[in-house]
Amino acid sequence: MKLPVFDSYRRGWCRWRRKVQSVKSRKRASVWVGVLVFAVFLCSHYFYWGYISPGCPDHLCHSVSRKHFPFRHWHWEGIPVVEGGFVPDPHYLWSENASFPQSVSEMLSVHASRYIIVDVNPAFRDHSSEILLVIEASGKVFEYSLMFPRNGDVQAILAYPSPPPAMAFPYKRNVAVLAGFFRARGIYLLPLPLRSGVTLQLIPPGSPDFTTIATSFRSLGQEPSMRNQFCESRRKDFIVFYEKYYGPCDGQSHVASEVEKDFSKFWLER
Repeated sequence: MKLPVFDSYRRGWCRWRRKVQSVKSRKRASVWVGVLVFAVFLCSHYFYWGYISPGCPDHLCHSVSRKHFPFRHWHWEGIPVVEGGFVPDPHYLWSENASFPQSVSEMLSVHASRYIIVDVNPAFRDHSSEILLVIEASGKVFEYSLMFPRNGDVQAILAYPSPPPAMAFPYKRNVAVLAGFFRARGIYLLPLPLRSGVTLQLIPPGSPDFTTIATSFRSLGQEPSMRNQFCESRRKDFIVFYEKYYGPCDGQSHVASEVEKDFSKFWLER
């Protein structure tokens, strides 16, 4: 015969024990979920599988390579589920190659030199996105990282094929690289001698340093290869820069106010 008091105590004990076990199970599940999330984070950000280079035919592109992270980004291009796919990490866009003008090649102490611009991970628009200047001189390849504002959707290459969105001219003992990227414009100063792995800072239009460097272009515009680089570039922004700081590409005089208006439109307005 069971005593009512003892039976009630036993049922209460069993209920309390089940609650304790349930709480412990939830805690264990939470711990395992946390461990799983942490493991996925580590794998996505630190696990990589070899290296990937751009698939362009020019060997200048092949000198560029970045680690292949299969799980770091889950960016879909196309109609979800219907068509398209995940964008690989890394992915690239690149320009055609272009030759430096004669005065720049002489500064580099070579008869011929060329360069390209490479966009790394432009679709992600995050810390993994880069813009590279790749130079070939005397059979050697040099890679420079070009800094740009991270608060906008900056991109160097918008279409292929297209010429490099950058022009070069001498400035003192440096090479001034005039860049016309989407939502980022300005000048980079490339120190000599050439050296890979260097990061170049952007000097924005309208700043005193930009004006000083650009004004020095007045003594360089008459060089035939320099003129051809700017005036035959098919880029209105570079043509406007040439006409403001040297003179008209077509040999005809232009109204100064119109030149200033065009320069402001292409270089000063965002």
